[in-house]
Amino acid sequence: MVDENYKANSPELELNANIDESKLTDDERKMLSDLKTSRAEKGIQPPAMADVQMEDSIIGQSEPTTTIMEPVAPDKIAENISSPFPTTAKIGPEALDAAPPPPVAEASPLLKSEEEGDDAVADAGTEAYLESCPHCGWDLAQPTVVDPTSDEKMGFLHSVLGQKTFIQQYDLFGGKVVVRFRTLTTKEMDVIYNFVFKQRETGVITTIQDYWEKVNRYRLYLQLVHLSATDGSFTHTLPDSYSRETNSYATDFWQFPAYDPEMGYLEQIEEKVLTEVLRTETIQRTISTYCARFNRLVSKLEVMIDSSDFWNETEQQS
Repeated sequence: MVDENYKANSPELELNANIDESKLTDDERKMLSDLKTSRAEKGIQPPAMADVQMEDSIIGQSEPTTTIMEPVAPDKIAENISSPFPTTAKIGPEALDAAPPPPVAEASPLLKSEEEGDDAVADAGTEAYLESCPHCGWDLAQPTVVDPTSDEKMGFLHSVLGQKTFIQQYDLFGGKVVVRFRTLTTKEMDVIYNFVFKQRETGVITTIQDYWEKVNRYRLYLQLVHLSATDGSFTHTLPDSYSRETNSYATDFWQFPAYDPEMGYLEQIEEKVLTEVLRTETIQRTISTYCARFNRLVSKLEVMIDSSDFWNETEQQS
């Protein structure tokens, strides 16, 4: 806020009646003539002495305009005289103590997502976690695979020493259903990859997701060797090898009347399994889940080859 005492007013040109026009130049005489003409047109007359004295008396009553300069103490910094004078009294510390504190603003209510916890609100800038493996469909929320049991290690040891496929059995639905899986040979995996790659070249498979879906399905159909119910309602025993060429140590092989050496018969195997064995979506997902668990067990056993205690635990206990 600017002090009105220091605010410059618009200057009014005053006309001195005692000017000696004989001493003026031609330009000055013209300016004087224009000034007189302008005042005559506006009707502005010089203020009377009484009016000037009245204005001075009013100003003197409202606020003194004379500034008294006092000497400043040596240890005090003088204030800038060009700044406006304060018009309000300074607040002392006792006034601050007496004043009540300002009211505290009420906290805004939490959003529903915030009340639900971290599960409902994801951290900014972070990617969403995968719920299942994009390759085998394994539920990533499941705990880490536990260490293999002694029987599992013994069975794996027999398969390694005998150079045979490793077979593991699982009990489903409280032991009412039994399923067995086996590992594949290198040639069997080559058959799967070659066939799926040809499907991709011919346009049957168009995306990478479909590519891996087909690979995992064909692996499941070859790894599944037995599925039965303990009450005898159904029993399915499948060959333990794709062909004699891919595994000569097997005891049973897939055989079909029509056989194309270039394309193989993975499609015929898929049709037979889905038609006779895994006929419903429920049993298909259940068997796929246990097959993924079996493959994780095999991976766990494979990475334990450097464990010094692995082979000791397979020794006969005295």
